[in-house]
Amino acid sequence: MQLARKLQWTNKLLAAVVLLAACSNSDPGTEEEAFNTSERGVFVLCEGNFNAGNATLSYYDPETREVQNAVFQRANDRRLGDTGQSISLRGGTAYIAVENSGIIWAIDASTFRVRGQMTTGQTEHMTNPRYIHFLSDHKAYVTDLYAPYVTVFNPQSMTFIASISTKQPEAFGYSSTEQMVQYGHEVFTNCWSYSNKLLILDSEHDVLADSITLSSWQPKSMALDARGKLWVVTDGGYATDEDSFGDNIPHLYRIDAASHRIELDQTLDTDESSVQLATNPEGTVLYLINNDVYRMGIEDTHLPVRPFISAERNERGLRHKLYGIGVDPHTGEIYVADAVDFSQSGVVRRYTAEGVLIDQFRVGINPNGFAFK
Repeated sequence: MQLARKLQWTNKLLAAVVLLAACSNSDPGTEEEAFNTSERGVFVLCEGNFNAGNATLSYYDPETREVQNAVFQRANDRRLGDTGQSISLRGGTAYIAVENSGIIWAIDASTFRVRGQMTTGQTEHMTNPRYIHFLSDHKAYVTDLYAPYVTVFNPQSMTFIASISTKQPEAFGYSSTEQMVQYGHEVFTNCWSYSNKLLILDSEHDVLADSITLSSWQPKSMALDARGKLWVVTDGGYATDEDSFGDNIPHLYRIDAASHRIELDQTLDTDESSVQLATNPEGTVLYLINNDVYRMGIEDTHLPVRPFISAERNERGLRHKLYGIGVDPHTGEIYVADAVDFSQSGVVRRYTAEGVLIDQFRVGINPNGFAFK
């Protein structure tokens, strides 16, 4: 959503039109394809272009190195929708939040067939769903781009349960919450749009319990390490034109999840694309996208000067836009999503834990997230 994130509520009518298209058969006369995938595989969610309704889902088999693109549309004879924001797996079901269409799909992780869905009209306050966090098989949270609420729903039945007020003031039409990380019964969520807050939700009572104020604006991504330390990276806002916000200088924070105390605050190089965080399966190594991919141990106090994985460059020497990162929890292999120029089909590169390239393949437009089966 980075390219179009500053658009205001005037886009809501267009979003409603896209939702209607997403929930119906977009290509009459085509047949639904039958899929039965391998036991292990990687989902790649491709965001598409804002208001274009061209979000797609790809599936990659790491053993055969085969990739299947647009599997949601091919399996269900309908489009995924507009702006695929995040994908999560639980119990053989993949959950996809399609932000600008205002819908969460639940699909079979092997056949890609739709099992259920939840739309904005089925909830109290959900408008633009962003990220999903599971508390149990029957309870999950979903954050929102505009609404100052976190929605609680049942992922088994795809039904609304409750709304948690975040009590966040509106800024330029946004009261957003984003990614979620759990420590004990507390769920941390970052307020990205025009904010410098982390919110802490009490998952036992489904209420806002506390908050943390950062020195930098727009916390973009979070990860929890093996020691119970919460790592947070901000993008600093976008000081690029007269309508922008912030100083465009990202910061990396380490926060003690138990005490909520900020232990480390490091200024990073100016961001040119999308800052993102991930850890290795053991939670002892941190990976950070900031133009290139950097790697640091959780005991380190400063990001290395040299990148671990360098972004590709085009014929004019311009760096490709790295847009997402995921780490296979079984192998520790690293998957990096390259949006190239945000308009053509993106590229996913698969690396060993040591940063050696294993494979690369084309997917849809603006790949931004991974889920490992």
